[in-house]
Amino acid sequence: MDSEPEAPTRFTLPMKPSFREKTDKEGALGTPIRWSMDGDVMMQGVIVDWHDEPDGSITLTVEATAPEG
Repeated sequence: MDSEPEAPTRFTLPMKPSFREKTDKEGALGTPIRWSMDGDVMMQGVIVDWHDEPDGSITLTVEATAPEG
């Protein structure tokens, strides 16, 4: 009996309007993103969606990936 593949874990990440100074939607999509604390990778993923909010902020959707190593 074949089991269904597990859906990828996705989460949203709110970003301040100043994030636009670092990149744009085209530059962000497909880009890896990682959070570190004291040199250890806590979470990592790939940006799969960019949503412009009415207040100028941005909500990124990130698909989680397994940590390297």
